Amino acid sequence: IALFLLGIRQWYPLVLAVQREANSQATFYRKLVNEANSVFLRWDTQGRVLSINPYGEKLFGYPEGELVGRNVVGTIVPERDTRGQDLKSMIEAIEQHPEQYHHNENENMTRDGRWLWIAWRNTYVAEGLNGSPEILSVGVDITDRKRAEDALHALATASQLPGEEGIFERTVKQLAWAYGVKYAFIGTFVDETQRSIRIESFWDGERISRGKVYDIRGTPCADVLRGRIDHVERDVARRCPEDRVLQDWGAESYYGAPLRDTQNNPIGILAILDTRPLKLPRWNRYLINVFAERIAGELLRRCAEDNIYQLAHYDTLTGLPNRLLFQDRLEQALVHARRNSQFVALLFIDLDHFKHVNDTLGHAGGDILLREVAERIRSLLRRSDTVARLGGDEFTVLMADFHSEAELVRIATSMSQEFTRVLAEPFRIDGTDVYISASIGITCFPTDGSNLDYLVRNADLAMYKAKERGRNCFEFYRPELNELAERRSRLEMELRRALENDELRLAYQPIVDVAAGRVAGFEALVRWEHPEEGEIRPGEFIEMAEYNGLVVPIGEWVIRRVCQQLSHWDQESVPVPMVSINISLRQLQRGGLIGLLEQCVADAGTGSHRLMLEITESTLMHDPEKTLPLLETLRGNGYRLAMDDFGTGYSSFGQLRQMPVRTLKIDRSFVEDLDHDENSRSIVSAILGMGPGLGLEVIAEGVETEGQMHFLFRHHCKLMQGYYFSHPLAAEQCPEYAQRAAGGELPWQQDTPAL
Repeated sequence: IALFLLGIRQWYPLVLAVQREANSQATFYRKLVNEANSVFLRWDTQGRVLSINPYGEKLFGYPEGELVGRNVVGTIVPERDTRGQDLKSMIEAIEQHPEQYHHNENENMTRDGRWLWIAWRNTYVAEGLNGSPEILSVGVDITDRKRAEDALHALATASQLPGEEGIFERTVKQLAWAYGVKYAFIGTFVDETQRSIRIESFWDGERISRGKVYDIRGTPCADVLRGRIDHVERDVARRCPEDRVLQDWGAESYYGAPLRDTQNNPIGILAILDTRPLKLPRWNRYLINVFAERIAGELLRRCAEDNIYQLAHYDTLTGLPNRLLFQDRLEQALVHARRNSQFVALLFIDLDHFKHVNDTLGHAGGDILLREVAERIRSLLRRSDTVARLGGDEFTVLMADFHSEAELVRIATSMSQEFTRVLAEPFRIDGTDVYISASIGITCFPTDGSNLDYLVRNADLAMYKAKERGRNCFEFYRPELNELAERRSRLEMELRRALENDELRLAYQPIVDVAAGRVAGFEALVRWEHPEEGEIRPGEFIEMAEYNGLVVPIGEWVIRRVCQQLSHWDQESVPVPMVSINISLRQLQRGGLIGLLEQCVADAGTGSHRLMLEITESTLMHDPEKTLPLLETLRGNGYRLAMDDFGTGYSSFGQLRQMPVRTLKIDRSFVEDLDHDENSRSIVSAILGMGPGLGLEVIAEGVETEGQMHFLFRHHCKLMQGYYFSHPLAAEQCPEYAQRAAGGELPWQQDTPAL
């Protein structure tokens, strides 16, 4: 006993020391666990939580002690992470293969449904604090790191990943996921005012939407784009009471980054929002700005591609589809019509006398007119119709989805009537009312053709037929129009040989002085005697000559022949004071006109005052800086200058003072309506009243009735020409006509004294 007591006395201090050390280590362990910024989680082999330190409770959002006894699966570990493997097997695996489960990273969920990434270090303890096996898991919150990794991955792969979603859709979804927020969106300015943005892609936590226009006034977006703030950690809806969207979303926090172009100008915004406070470290803010640069680059690339596509497929002047895009849409419409046994209408619209507009108002005025014409046509179309500008003053309209030819004819007729009506209404350009009309050709698939080329050609043929009918109307294609087209093409080639083959001749229409009862002169008119078809109408071949440039050599031939004819009449003592010749714009532009006239006059030995050069009103108004000096030279050389077709263009009496013309020829379109149209009578009366006051003589052309002659004479018009006085005469008939006029023997002279 003595020896035992002696042993206790010797070992007791050592035992006390060991106990004190154990208590100290336990205290240190508890202090470490309770104050650590890591999760210390103990759970048993049934998956129940045995204990969790205060940091873990705060991180997962549970009050003290509430997690104890709960199963970790379904509480802080999502069931998806143990799918296909029961808890017992997982614990056995941790025990048997500690290296496999020693470290793992997985998503965990908080009490309020948020997701956290935790890096766990798991240890199997065969004899735990309660004497039973347990698992000790020590976890570190790596959410910020994982979000940064996800954000970088989204940034790198958004445009390469397969699938239907685009880069914007993937970006906002990945951005919201990476930063743990509910909302993310990309917006771009609607227009240059920069007052509103259009949502290119918006993620609301469940789905993608786009297209909403958002007024940025009074919103955090406005502050970001103006460089005032970029981050609102909390109370964003209260700070921006005018932003009702924030109220509707229940937004608490906001972060935005501007999207900028290469010149550092804002073009839009990238933003994330959440329903809880959002605290972002500096590097996270930097990362979002990197995202903004990436998205801005994508926007600029798309804008460049859109511009290239726009230039390739749309008319830059009117914004309408061009020929290339129209042909593509027509091909698609034909494929659809074949598949569904439907009909397609193609309308070819050509503006009448548009060249006159360019000549008088210049190309700038013509461009304005074309834009307004495009807008008027577009305003009448059905939603399924397409209008395109093929070039110049040519437009086409594609109308599809007709179930019968009768339906096509009815709607195409109604639409064409509307087109001619709205285009006949005046256009206000630079303070001037401009009047035009349109000729429309209509063709039908499959009745008139089975492919694009045939349909376009046939619509074009029908349009030309409408022009031949007098313009300002429409025509449906008919098979016989092909024969007319072939004839037109053949005549155009044969016209080139007409000069060489001496098939052209001149006819002379008298210009009479009604008051004096004599011939004041003749107008030289070109006629074509075709060896097979006989006389070709001037309106048919003169238009061809204007189009292909033959009007210049034909004009030179006319000048030579007229001068020679004047010389011949002089030799026969025929009293012809002057002959008028029509001069085209191409002759004025070509140069050499003065030299040609001087040579022809000299060769014929006649005076320049015997020639009156008729120039249309539109030609006189075309490029006056070049035209007027030439006309001044012609007048200085003794030639008489007349403005032909006066009243059809856009010149004014004030402008006439600046022009070297001394004669006005009232257009026949006004004269022919004198018997029944009050507007025509008013216009003609005004011209006859103002002309003499400006020192201008006035000739009325196209006089065909006695009533027209009486009206003109009563309003002091002395000089007239037209079928009422005489049809154009052959050169050899002119002397007799002049002699009979001198003797008062012509029928119209019998009525003159009664006026």
